[in-house]
Amino acid sequence: MSFSAYLPTMQKWFLFFLFIGFVPALPAQQFAGKYTGAYQGDPVVLQLRAAGANAYIGELNDNHNNYSISATAEGNRLKGQCTETAIGLAMGLDGSLADNRLSLSLTFGATVLTLELEKEAAAVLAKATAASGKEQHDPALFGRWIRQSNYNSGYGQGYMSTESAIVLFADGRVADGGSRTVTSGADWSGNASSAGSGVVEGLYWYSDKQQIFLRASQNGKTETQALGRYYIENGNMLITGQDGTKTLWNRN
Repeated sequence: MSFSAYLPTMQKWFLFFLFIGFVPALPAQQFAGKYTGAYQGDPVVLQLRAAGANAYIGELNDNHNNYSISATAEGNRLKGQCTETAIGLAMGLDGSLADNRLSLSLTFGATVLTLELEKEAAAVLAKATAASGKEQHDPALFGRWIRQSNYNSGYGQGYMSTESAIVLFADGRVADGGSRTVTSGADWSGNASSAGSGVVEGLYWYSDKQQIFLRASQNGKTETQALGRYYIENGNMLITGQDGTKTLWNRN
């Protein structure tokens, strides 16, 4: 299976617009998956499944109790209800997801239980990468990079300027750094912007011999795509793809 066919829709669009120099706003954080952690020394496992647009159901288990979960998501926030299946005790659920780490609060009256959970696939991948010690992350690539492009109709009818950003973290994560588009014409103008939706789940970068690569991981499978050879000078980065296509990025 090819890399393009393998990637989830969100990641395919991210890669496509990375090549042409524009990164759109990505969808909200995806909560579906398996999370693990501990509470007072006991292991905790949370399973979440999508149940519709921004809706999730699942189960939370520890050594003593089983709970059913029903919640809705907005951005990186998750809110809903957690119900103990044996006696029907219901608790309010409030969580936030950042960098595959889910901070969860369960509330019953004045009692609040807090859990810090990590998405299992991310944890396994991070440990495997650290253990292998093979992948490199060139420090020259760390940070936020901006790509600008302009389009003019050539007939004075319209003009469009786009500015988009990606963030390359030292540990290999990749984030959508936001975008801005400005359009104008003879008697009209407009603009749109996005602050960026943060880390792209399951997408990682690494470098080797002046080339930069993207690696996508999903459902225990991994695929890698070479973006091209990079050259950095005075805060500018030129990436030359395998087909000779060149894109210019500026450090911000």
